[in-house]
Amino acid sequence: MFRRRPAPIVSRTHAALFGLGLAVATLPLVVPFIPVRQALREGDRAPHTLEAAQDAQYESVALTRQAQDEAASRVADVPLPVDPNIRVQQAAALDKLLEAVRTIRQRRELGAQQQLTEVGNIPSAANLSAAGRASLLALDPVAFDALQVSAQKALTELFQRPLPQNEVATRISAYVELPANAPKTAIELTALREILRVFVIPNFQIDTDATERKRADARANVASVVVSYTHGQVIAGEGQELRPPDIEALKATGVISNGFDFYKAVAGALFALALGGLVAAYVYQLQPFSRPPGRRMLLTGATMLVALAGARVALPGLTPDRDQHYFAFALPMAVAAMVAASFAELRFAAVVAVAVGLAATFIGAASPELAGASFVGSLESFELAMAYTAGGLAGALVIYRAERLSRFALSAIAVTIATGAVLVTFWLIGEPRSNTSLGWIALASGINGAASAVLTVGIFVVLSLAFGVTTRLQLMELAHSGHPLLRRLQDEAPGTYHHSQLVGALAERAADRIGADALVVRVGAYYHDIGKLAQPHSYIENMLDGEPNPHDGLPPTVSAAIIREHVLNGLDIARRHHLPAVIRDFIPQHHGTRLVSYFYRRAVQRGDSVDPAPFRYAGPRPQSKETAIVMLADSCEAVVRAREAGERPVIDELVDSIFAERLAEGQLDECDITMRELQEVATSFKATLRALYHPRIAYPEAGPEELARLASS
Repeated sequence: MFRRRPAPIVSRTHAALFGLGLAVATLPLVVPFIPVRQALREGDRAPHTLEAAQDAQYESVALTRQAQDEAASRVADVPLPVDPNIRVQQAAALDKLLEAVRTIRQRRELGAQQQLTEVGNIPSAANLSAAGRASLLALDPVAFDALQVSAQKALTELFQRPLPQNEVATRISAYVELPANAPKTAIELTALREILRVFVIPNFQIDTDATERKRADARANVASVVVSYTHGQVIAGEGQELRPPDIEALKATGVISNGFDFYKAVAGALFALALGGLVAAYVYQLQPFSRPPGRRMLLTGATMLVALAGARVALPGLTPDRDQHYFAFALPMAVAAMVAASFAELRFAAVVAVAVGLAATFIGAASPELAGASFVGSLESFELAMAYTAGGLAGALVIYRAERLSRFALSAIAVTIATGAVLVTFWLIGEPRSNTSLGWIALASGINGAASAVLTVGIFVVLSLAFGVTTRLQLMELAHSGHPLLRRLQDEAPGTYHHSQLVGALAERAADRIGADALVVRVGAYYHDIGKLAQPHSYIENMLDGEPNPHDGLPPTVSAAIIREHVLNGLDIARRHHLPAVIRDFIPQHHGTRLVSYFYRRAVQRGDSVDPAPFRYAGPRPQSKETAIVMLADSCEAVVRAREAGERPVIDELVDSIFAERLAEGQLDECDITMRELQEVATSFKATLRALYHPRIAYPEAGPEELARLASS
């Protein structure tokens, strides 16, 4: 007989959707679409010594532009032709002033002070200094006439050439200091200087077009500036203000990258797809999630993404670790694998540890802010991947199937030791090494371990409640004998309670032997028959000696219906008491689609034409190893107890017959238990049942003499 392969818990479609969602969500973390922090800009201070990440030779736009600007600045302004009207206007104004002064000089009735006042009232003389006005009044008539001639001559000569504003004073001084132009007396010199200072104005006008053409020619004649850097060459020291050439050099040598890089985008996209594809493949092949898998997958995937997002935000600021403070290794990347170990199988948690360790390192290496300077040396990226992976593997190993909070404390120690061991190994092979680094290693490893454990506890306890995911701590509460439903079983159906406890002990040991979830098996066994609380005395184990059997007067079909009803009642009670789905599954699956054989055979013995359908449980058949073990344990315990078998050959024969019967009925066709595992389960059942139902010595009763001696002693 060929067994039909059981339907996978996670289908190909769901595994593919899980991987696709993981890839899409990872894409913005590994593809540099938008930098998490602002890249270095002109005017910023270098956060540390910035060295070239690679050899580079390039034409420096910034330095070439700077050289062109310098060449253009050396080109003088090109003047327009001198406007002759300026000289004419100024000469006329000068003559008018001197004629007015001559008139005042000829008024003898005015005193010296009054003449100075009158000269000051002339509008064109307002800018003359007091010494200049006095010198005009102090000249004799011949010298005054000579001054007028020499001043006009000076205006003519000074206005012959373009005269910029900044050269007016210099040109005047140079003119009057020439021997041919120098007045004979100091008074005449003062008067001439003052007149020229007032009436010589700029006549320089820039020919903008011609000037720009000459400057453009100067720029064009400047050769491009070529700059070369070798790997490791210092571009900017720590704290140095970054200029445009520095920013240009950082970009050219691969230290910073602000723009969108198509090749890096493709690399990131391929990495994200590979990550999602591999995780999806392992999810489908390993089938690590128990039913129902959806929320467990969601929590595991979300934790992976949150861990990678934390690396995306933190690593650009923590690397390169030039001071050897090891802060990048304090990031709690192990939390992803530890959460996976809490909600899935250990094999998949190991896959998550490796995937997250490699992905976090890739993110650190490909971050666009300081991509080329993310790591100090070639080994730092490998060290980061090793530390993250080792921490995740150690934490997942300790936390797997944790049933007490103390295991979380142990996981913190395990992550700390694993991370520290990796860091110390690389410290030993690194050069140079410093003993103070060991203290930083211990601190970073301790922070990593503690943070990973705390975050895992938070996700394990808080988010599992929010998402409705059953945890092992909740299962431990359900296994406690003080739970209300178990108390009711003890009080209202003690026989069922005792049977459930024995089935739990029987199944738990067998589950542990084949690597199934022993805690789930034990709790499922405790609650598999809670439906009997609805009519406890309709079941033989709860009937007292001498109590009439209610089924004696009922047709077999009615009795079978009563017996079958405990499954529906059990599901109803389980829902009302909010038992998790993984425990509710044991209620219908521990009977599968079997017949209520006792009453079916009674009906057959009566000679009726019997339809098996009214005697058959609705199922489904066991869908997991755990429910299959409880089905087998339930039958074995009941049959061995009913036969009152105590001898080893009898127990072994009963167990083997039950296993063969369930296989023949096809009850185990839909679960993933193997024949080798069934053999292990059978061996475990036999050993446990022999211990439970071993023969006992019949003690002789005490005689009167023995009782008398005991009473007198």
